[in-house]
Amino acid sequence: MARSWTRLHEYLGHPPGPVTYDMVAEAVRRKLGESDDLDCKEALPAEPRVKGECNEFAKDVAAMANTRGGLLVYGVSDAIERVGIDLDKVNDKQLGQWLRVHLQPTVSGVSYLKLPATDGSGKDLLVVDVPASEMAPHFLYGWQQKDKDRTTFNAPYRHRDDTDYMSEYQVALAYRGRFARQDAADAALNQHMRHTTELVLGESENHAAAWLVVAARPTRPIPRMVPALSRAQAQHVMSQSSKRAASLLASAIPMPRLLGPQLFPHLLDNNPRKGLRRWVDTNMLVPARATHRCRILVELHHDGTVVTAVDLSHSASPYTGVGEGEGDVCLPVAAWVLISAAFETVSLVHEHRLALHAGTPIDLCAALESGGGFRFVPVVVGHRRPEIAEWARQPRTIQPAHTELAPFSDDQALIAAATDLAEGLLHQFGMDILQT
Repeated sequence: MARSWTRLHEYLGHPPGPVTYDMVAEAVRRKLGESDDLDCKEALPAEPRVKGECNEFAKDVAAMANTRGGLLVYGVSDAIERVGIDLDKVNDKQLGQWLRVHLQPTVSGVSYLKLPATDGSGKDLLVVDVPASEMAPHFLYGWQQKDKDRTTFNAPYRHRDDTDYMSEYQVALAYRGRFARQDAADAALNQHMRHTTELVLGESENHAAAWLVVAARPTRPIPRMVPALSRAQAQHVMSQSSKRAASLLASAIPMPRLLGPQLFPHLLDNNPRKGLRRWVDTNMLVPARATHRCRILVELHHDGTVVTAVDLSHSASPYTGVGEGEGDVCLPVAAWVLISAAFETVSLVHEHRLALHAGTPIDLCAALESGGGFRFVPVVVGHRRPEIAEWARQPRTIQPAHTELAPFSDDQALIAAATDLAEGLLHQFGMDILQT
């Protein structure tokens, strides 16, 4: 998905939004020069003449991704004049294939914007939007005719309005930056998990419960300059995610099961309240909205983070059992509620990302939390009613489950992510989603 804030937006003073033909035309008229995040190309990318030769398109994309992202504009000459290209000759599948073949690792999230002329000139344009990569440095390999034939495996980057190759020192810095970003992303995700866990356990002082806590965070958070969702937009995200979750659940679990109504639309009234740079919808933190039903917390953060928490013991509380040791306290875990919450959370994450126009991977973490000292006892559906799974393990601790959503995920990818989260936890009981 193309970014909503680029060099063109900044130069023209436009608010965040899609890149349009008129924006490019105006920038050309004003003679906006090339820079580290803007590169103009007169002709469309061409296939290398000889097999194994370095691919110029792959080099240009890698250079942008290795620097801070940017735009490749095809149909504009070096003299900053519109010359146009033939959009019928644009093959984005071929362009994507070149990136996979010629780069290591490949660059994801690249968008191809075909912009037909709107002024009657016939000078159509292609804009390739390259996001800054969390996986930089990206290396280009092949052979080049430069001074003499030589094989290259170098990391290109943008230096002002030119493309060059990184030195060993720059490559080391790029790797250090990658690892630092990964550490920071992990730390931020863990912080959301800790904060939410403390919050829900604090609400459970007089009622021991097993909580499913899920945090999802973009690997590249949404910039603060991007407008936050309005209340109406947040409501639309929740409404759409409920519809998508119903479809995903029906596809993943075709057998008739006692999953009951979906949790979020059934137990929340889709009336999110303002929080600290987030929208919060819950039935447990506002006294006027307190309920004896299953407690749920949903947060949509302005930086793209989504947090959910669900009380898994509520609907299973009458069916708790006795642990193996004397004096053991067992917390029932409604397996069907866990599965539904996992699918609804993944759907919510996906719809939230679409609403924010965020073309970035998303890391997800799910954990079972109880405050410590309890055994988790799985409760499943037997003969159309809940019952303890006597054959299942009853662990005291459950390791968190992790998964990732790619920048552009279809329904199958969403099902896979939700299944990863649910079964990552259920497998520790010796179960899967079809045994619930």
